[in-house]
Amino acid sequence: MKKLLGALLVTPILAADTGSITGRFDQPAAVTAISAVERKMDGRKFAGRVDPVTGEFVIAGLPLATTLDCIVEVGDGARLEGVDFHVPRSDYEEEQPLAAEDVETIRQQALALNKFEDVVEVMAIEGNIQHAAVLVNKLRTTPFINSQPGEVIWRVELWHFERPEETWVKVQDELFVVLYRERIPRSAFDKKSVTFDPRLGGLRLSAERPKMDLGEIKLPPPTPGVRLRKE
Repeated sequence: MKKLLGALLVTPILAADTGSITGRFDQPAAVTAISAVERKMDGRKFAGRVDPVTGEFVIAGLPLATTLDCIVEVGDGARLEGVDFHVPRSDYEEEQPLAAEDVETIRQQALALNKFEDVVEVMAIEGNIQHAAVLVNKLRTTPFINSQPGEVIWRVELWHFERPEETWVKVQDELFVVLYRERIPRSAFDKKSVTFDPRLGGLRLSAERPKMDLGEIKLPPPTPGVRLRKE
């Protein structure tokens, strides 16, 4: 009996292999699906379940130490989805935010780097004094190779900038994180309703914290447009 008790005491507790994200919707009847996606590596998608009465949802079997964004499908094709504005900490002992002049410098650089699209909107610039994440929504409305009449190319991308010395530059070891890249009729684009929300993005589970509760999630109005909802 003593040997058995000793074996039990020294047996290590196995860490969780997977995790889960939970929460609840304020309008469950409007939600048609929820999932979590890993955007940066292989685009893996994990489907969740929603209780149509209580609005509670769970996305289970999620990998640990992987950055995920939640995507909520709403009636009539509208979407609410996460965007990851997390950046590395700066080298300063006390974190310092982006200054207004930094934001404008990065915005001008982002606009200058876009050569293909003729409509470019810098939706957000978030970060600290050395690192920044930039959400760019852009459209090619003028004719392009093999384009059909009324056809456009729509892209939403997340870019990263850094300031290793005195000058802001786009991070060189990554191109960008693609959120959307579609070639569609302009009439179809004009009907799109996509709302990005940083609260649903950059979610990272761990063995120490395998479960995450997002609390109540309010659905945005399903009006057409591409927009950002601030935290």
